[in-house]
Amino acid sequence: MNPQRIVWLTLLVGTPAACTSVPDSRFADADISAINGGNGDNGDKGPSFGPVGDGGSSGPCVASSKNYDIPGNGCDDDGDGQTDNAASCDAALAPAGNATDFAKALGLCRNASDGGWGIISAEYRGGYNAPGKLNDQQHGILAKFGDTLVPREGSKLGVISSGFAREFNAASGTNACFVSLGNMGNAKSSVLAGYPKAVKGCTSSKDVNDVIVVRLKLRVPANAKGLSFDFNFFTSEWPAFVCSNYNDAFLAVLKSAAFNGGKPENISFDPNNNPVSVNNDFFDRCTPHVTTGCYGDKQAQSSCPGGESELKGTGYYCKEKYCAPESKDVSTGGGATGWLQTKAPVQPGEEVQLDFMIWDTGDSALNSSTLIDNFRWEASETTTVTDRPR
Repeated sequence: MNPQRIVWLTLLVGTPAACTSVPDSRFADADISAINGGNGDNGDKGPSFGPVGDGGSSGPCVASSKNYDIPGNGCDDDGDGQTDNAASCDAALAPAGNATDFAKALGLCRNASDGGWGIISAEYRGGYNAPGKLNDQQHGILAKFGDTLVPREGSKLGVISSGFAREFNAASGTNACFVSLGNMGNAKSSVLAGYPKAVKGCTSSKDVNDVIVVRLKLRVPANAKGLSFDFNFFTSEWPAFVCSNYNDAFLAVLKSAAFNGGKPENISFDPNNNPVSVNNDFFDRCTPHVTTGCYGDKQAQSSCPGGESELKGTGYYCKEKYCAPESKDVSTGGGATGWLQTKAPVQPGEEVQLDFMIWDTGDSALNSSTLIDNFRWEASETTTVTDRPR
């Protein structure tokens, strides 16, 4: 443990100011473009990304229990007697639910045993290569996260954390920020080979601690060619430890015959192929125009066009003088990417493995969390890409 880091952590624990709840109207539009003969937009005005196809067959509907019901195409694809009935299934889930409940919170409602596709198995693990030791408080199923962020699908979202998967640092009491020590008791576990991975110009420790993995084994519907999900990464490494040995990370690792020659690899990254961390190009929910990286490899002035508002009420909003205590640089003790969406190809009818994982890098301090929601199957040809959702 870096002694400077211990002193810094001891001095900077704070309590956030009271916040006023504000609806998250920016993300209320979760519909899907018209498909099966349509060619794209049904009213969404955001930027498009990835391939845009016809979403399915252009001929008559072919009903089969091996298919999923493609939203918006007017067909009873799965043959259950109802058209476009992709209902949610997470209203009654408890915060500490098991891994199958976690999958339901994301929008995965069907078990493979019910009709040939869906969830084969789901488990929480304390490591990628072995089950490892896991603190069950590192996963959560929540109805909201902070004052503005709500589920992207249904009424619940999933949270995984290198600390406590709740609003604020649950170990330290109500309204305690994540800018505090948070050892979950899972030291030097395993993640995907080749990670942690530093971005260009930064260094990274190879030690990982407090790993949590949500491992989903899924049978792909016969009419699906891709999958997608939304996520939002938060870390209290911002602003002082940007570009340092301690930068925590989130990976989504896919094993599919349609991707990377069937070898498991991360599918969530920025346009420069950086994995998701405080150094990711999407990281912009933070305080603008303050000094960052004072305990890292390089200092810089922040841009943060996404601002601070989404951090309020989460535990990643602690206004202090971090990197420049002698100046007027007051910033949040944390930041986030905002909602992102990852898409990746799969092969119809195959069994795939999808692992969501997060960890502390270098030590067990300054926790990070990721919200995950809105899992969907994609009917058109799909390219691996992460971008802002529409």
